[in-house]
Amino acid sequence: MKTETKRNKFPPYLTSNHDIFSVIADRVKSQENGSTVIVPHVCNNVDAFGAGFAGQVARNFPSVKADYHMLGKTFLKNNLGYTQFLKVYEEPKYRHKLIFANMIAQNGIVSGNNPRPLNYLALTKCMVSIAKYIAEQTDFMHNNENVEIHAPKFGSGLAGGNWNFISNLIEDIWSPYKIYIYTYQR
Repeated sequence: MKTETKRNKFPPYLTSNHDIFSVIADRVKSQENGSTVIVPHVCNNVDAFGAGFAGQVARNFPSVKADYHMLGKTFLKNNLGYTQFLKVYEEPKYRHKLIFANMIAQNGIVSGNNPRPLNYLALTKCMVSIAKYIAEQTDFMHNNENVEIHAPKFGSGLAGGNWNFISNLIEDIWSPYKIYIYTYQR
């Protein structure tokens, strides 16, 4: 007789129409229920950072765009699957941090010859590096810091990826964490 393994009902995240930037500011600045927030999003490997969610990041946190460009075209072209972690804020009293994770998982930009520039292997590598980053941050563990992932529906907009598949990757890689996914607001 074959036994069936029961999986937890997924997703454990909320799909939200709230403004991600307002919510993450509240989470990082809150004393009682505050947490460190990591904001992963997909970036391309052609040194372009201004459309879609990246454009919103650039307007709200210009240093994230500037640091992405500092990687340089050659590095970006040769390092699909790299994740750049950027701490952009630390709450002075409660020490909660806001960290952006630029996931270099898009090979080029969308075009007639490239309808899905998202590279799933690169995306998986980036997502695993985020899980490792959280696990390896000793200050998170020593301070019993809550860590949450707040992200747009990455990889499924301009990058052309399949959200159902990306959702499965989230389940497989990030299920130990509190995850909040936001629909893109123009």
